[in-house]
Amino acid sequence: QLTGFVIMLLICAAVASIVVNATGPRQADPLSYTTGMAILVIVVINAGIAAWTEHKAGDALEALTKMTQATIYVVRGGEEVKVDVPTVVRGDVVVLGTGDVVPADLRLSEADDVKVSEMALTGEPEDVAKTWKMRPRREGEAEKLTPENMVFSGCSVTNGKGRGIVVETGMGTRIGRIAQLIAGEDGERPKKRCLCLPDTSANQTPLQANLESLGGRIGIMAIFVCVVIFIFGVAMKRTDPSNPDTAPWLYMILIAVTLAVAAIPEGIPLCVTISLSIGCKDMVKKNVLVRKLAAVETLGSASVICSDKTGTLTEGKMTMVKMWAGGVPYAVDGKGFDPTVGRITRTEADGTEVDAAGDLLVRSTLLSAILCCNTTLSMSVDQETGEARWEPKGNSSEAPIVVAARKIGLDEN
Repeated sequence: QLTGFVIMLLICAAVASIVVNATGPRQADPLSYTTGMAILVIVVINAGIAAWTEHKAGDALEALTKMTQATIYVVRGGEEVKVDVPTVVRGDVVVLGTGDVVPADLRLSEADDVKVSEMALTGEPEDVAKTWKMRPRREGEAEKLTPENMVFSGCSVTNGKGRGIVVETGMGTRIGRIAQLIAGEDGERPKKRCLCLPDTSANQTPLQANLESLGGRIGIMAIFVCVVIFIFGVAMKRTDPSNPDTAPWLYMILIAVTLAVAAIPEGIPLCVTISLSIGCKDMVKKNVLVRKLAAVETLGSASVICSDKTGTLTEGKMTMVKMWAGGVPYAVDGKGFDPTVGRITRTEADGTEVDAAGDLLVRSTLLSAILCCNTTLSMSVDQETGEARWEPKGNSSEAPIVVAARKIGLDEN
């Protein structure tokens, strides 16, 4: 937040103002430092607003950690032991089962009807079948993003069981690479400018580029004018009227710095930051996360947004709404995975709805279906918000069957 050209000009002007007044005849007057201190306060407020706004949005990236579970079974010393996911290292043999979240990138060594949801990587809702066998790549064939003998960190096992050898962990995984790209870290040493400040010019939005250009023009013009005035003032031997004994060059330095401070528009960065913060707040009200404050301006310039449907415009959750048993249609109410909301009903000839939870046809059909499912349904609590919600573990196609069965009192366990 402090690397913008206008901000750097303001900081230099504020420091110069304070230094000149501290060495001048009014050094004992606290009011002589008002200009410099005011500019520094504006710079700090501007940086604080932008940093706080982006920090609030950046917290959402921590949601990636929720894609992994706390513990997993690995083979160590010839035995299966439960360990914390952060302790998994390359070379570990991980035991996977239905409902597990893959803790790292694994190369499968055993696979018994393993299917994995790779929505986190590809955005596709269909479960992908995996095998331990290696398929040789044909000449001219492009390398697949998700090979059949690999499972990747953050993906959930929806069916079957298997074992795999850890090949990458942490930020070296595919999902870790995605997190790096989101955070703007390409793994290379960051470029520097002015010896120590990072060079962010490649990622500038049009607004930031225009502000940089404006700041550069104002800075060059201000410096040029101040230098000309300083030269003319010293040549004409202008002195301080209130203190004629002051050296002309010292008096003209004070005049030049004062002009420079007055020429630099210290209100521009603060006004832009406040405006973007208001836009960011309005976007949040519409459930749109804006991680970088300046992206609000870029998004406002967009005329066409291309997006896929599943998992982006939809929740990627399937819900049972109707079922047929013995030729009789039934309606299933409720939304999401909460089995306590909604019921199963049938419509009589006179148009009235009757609770069908006790119907033998419904119970026998859902019992047969749930016995074929490996998916489980349990309640979990969000550690941050404290909100309790129902979450399925297993195949996404089996989840609505399990939820419907729970609504009539049938437990998958």
